[in-house]
Amino acid sequence: MRRALLSLAVAVALAGCGNDRTPPPDIGLIKAPGGFRPVAYPKHGLSLRIPLRWRVEPGEGDRVTTLAAGNGQISVWRFARREPLPVSRTHLDNARKSLIAQVQARDPTFQLTSSRQIRRPGLRAVEIVGVGTNLGARRTTRSLHAYGRGAEVIVDAYAPPEEFARVDAQTFGPVLRSLRLRAARS
Repeated sequence: MRRALLSLAVAVALAGCGNDRTPPPDIGLIKAPGGFRPVAYPKHGLSLRIPLRWRVEPGEGDRVTTLAAGNGQISVWRFARREPLPVSRTHLDNARKSLIAQVQARDPTFQLTSSRQIRRPGLRAVEIVGVGTNLGARRTTRSLHAYGRGAEVIVDAYAPPEEFARVDAQTFGPVLRSLRLRAARS
């Protein structure tokens, strides 16, 4: 009996040895969100819904948090502002033009795809979408600049151009639509 078990163990071990290689995992794969959960950041005066299957990294300073899966990333920033924040259509349009100029000055490869104002109850924002270079790699970025409660909250979401449409529909859009601004608590 003992000899039979030993022979079986050797046969199983040898069966696993071969020339076939297991391909390495694709660490750049951007996972589907797998659903969303609400998260509040009272210190920063904001809340949003984040993807369940993405990695969440706490922020430091003005960076609230970073969410990531493979080559996809969402970074959330909050900057206190003392100057008047854009509220009217004219002010938001001026902010939109200024932001586009700033992005193009920082990244000469940036190509604007679209931009718009967002005006809904409790949220005044400017959104910019385009393709540029981030850390040497081409990325499509959807950047939302929301104004209110004495702050500018920026949500930058980016992915490789060939994956952007899928990730934007599955993850970026729902996260950005869920953003709510509140009074920050110390």
